[in-house]
Amino acid sequence: MHIQKLAAILAVSVLTASVPAHATGVIAGATFPEQIVQELTLVEQYATQAQQLQEQIQQVYNQVVNMQTIPVQLWPNISSELQSLVTLVGNAKGLSYASANTVSAVQAQFGQPSGVLSNYNASLQTWTSNLDGQIAGVLQQFGLNAGNFQSTQSALAAIQAQSQAAGGRKAVLQAGNQIAGLMVNQLQDLQSDIQAGNQAMLNYVAMQAHTRVDQSNSVTPILSAPTGPGAF
Repeated sequence: MHIQKLAAILAVSVLTASVPAHATGVIAGATFPEQIVQELTLVEQYATQAQQLQEQIQQVYNQVVNMQTIPVQLWPNISSELQSLVTLVGNAKGLSYASANTVSAVQAQFGQPSGVLSNYNASLQTWTSNLDGQIAGVLQQFGLNAGNFQSTQSALAAIQAQSQAAGGRKAVLQAGNQIAGLMVNQLQDLQSDIQAGNQAMLNYVAMQAHTRVDQSNSVTPILSAPTGPGAF
């Protein structure tokens, strides 16, 4: 479903019910519907960014692939592309964790409607593990220590350290080129998971919100009934 349609559902949910605020790492203090729609928006943006970045890194790689070493004067542009890749990987993993937190928060607030959300949560965890494993494999393939690339900060530091030697520059570019390609596929998978899982959550939260409003409306006449003599 398109974001515009999701936004319409969001508006109905927010206007008809007071859904509790929570913080999962994407929007601090957002309501559940707001958080769910924002996660959908972000994964679409990251998937597009991955495709663009892969094309840019591939172009740079094609320029130097036949060179014995990468000239140092070309490195600033290459380094900038690799830094963008590192940031994208970190953002994508952060979104996966945030989405899993949203699932847990919805379950804690509204209960478990079916196996759908549990399966979704497990799928997000599997996605993150698979991504880590694939990246580690690529790094090791080019003689790079995967332990130095565990976080955005350490990965950027490792790239900077490798840039001091011609062989290191070649290795991180080769690894980056492959990682950029796998990120396109990985983010397509994450986008599919989040679109399906968050749509299920959005529908469930909206249903629960409307149920609460209906229950509240049925209680209001009783509370407002006359309480004077002869009233029951």
